[in-house]
Amino acid sequence: MATLPDTVQTAFDRAAAQRALVLPTIPEELRALEADELLDGATEPLEAIDARDLIIADGNFSELEASHARFTNCFLSCCDFSGALFTDTVFEECDFANTYFDSAGFTRCTFKNCKLTGASFMEANLEQVAFTDCTLAYSAQNRCRWWGMEATRCDFSGADMTEMELHYVLLDDDRFIGTSFFRTPLLGIDFTTCQLEGVALSDTMAEIYGTKMNVYQAAALARRLGVIVAE
Repeated sequence: MATLPDTVQTAFDRAAAQRALVLPTIPEELRALEADELLDGATEPLEAIDARDLIIADGNFSELEASHARFTNCFLSCCDFSGALFTDTVFEECDFANTYFDSAGFTRCTFKNCKLTGASFMEANLEQVAFTDCTLAYSAQNRCRWWGMEATRCDFSGADMTEMELHYVLLDDDRFIGTSFFRTPLLGIDFTTCQLEGVALSDTMAEIYGTKMNVYQAAALARRLGVIVAE
């Protein structure tokens, strides 16, 4: 059986070393957040708030700051959270379709069963963040930084994940169909449990150096290089 060159295996092992995910710290007592407080413009950071069943479209919440917060069953589609800062925040059953999080910061946050179809995270910074059962299809992640990230059973089909910076990323049963990884180094990323089809890479495919794939994923990429793979 052929083995990876020692230099590649060593590079993968070093890059794939994981950091334990730090979950958000949420106080037992939270203050209910009303929609009017957001719509009127929150001039002060939102601390220890519980936002439930909010329905707001096309709202401008740029540079909003929230910490030790929970957002549950909120519809915040087509809103603008550019430059916002979220720390120790939980998002559950929320709809952020086509919402802007450009240049936003997320630290110790979790997203569960959230719709983020077409959402934009361009140049955003996500550190110690977990996505579970979320839809991020056709999202824009250009030049986004992921550090200590986990994604489980998420859909990134058609997402633009170009020129990203990835460190300590753990993927499990995610979908990457037609996803663009152009100029995004994938060193240390394990795709073996994921669906990986028709991804966009540069002509040299340098992005996949030191990436772990199953035999079917690797064979599909090999065919794109003109390699004849025996069945």
